[in-house]
Amino acid sequence: MSANAHALTHAEILAQESKHYHAFITLALFLSVFTGIEIVIIFMPFPYWVLMSTLVTLSVTKFICVILWFMHLIYDAPLLTILFLGGMVLAGGTMVALLGLMATEDVDPAILGGNSFNPNPPAHQLVLDSPVVG
Repeated sequence: MSANAHALTHAEILAQESKHYHAFITLALFLSVFTGIEIVIIFMPFPYWVLMSTLVTLSVTKFICVILWFMHLIYDAPLLTILFLGGMVLAGGTMVALLGLMATEDVDPAILGGNSFNPNPPAHQLVLDSPVVG
């Protein structure tokens, strides 16, 4: 051990933990404000692309905050953060590739048995096929 290395005193440990505790509380408040903003944005009359891009940006920001602080990556060695982010990039790339391969419009309707999903059905399809018995 070097001459400068020493065991931390109880007060020093308490001061470090107090900093971490306050950082977690601040982050939790920050995340709840972001969640409130997301909820408000959903009900605003913005174009679809504005809503989706804003919500995705806020979600990615919240995700990065959570993995950095709550998974303690901010306190770990940079190599561990790089390894984690490399895995996340591979997982994200796999997800995007699978979503591109399995798009609904690429599926043969005969395979689905006539139960194909249509996100925007015509108005006449919104009526129930059978009468409601009451």
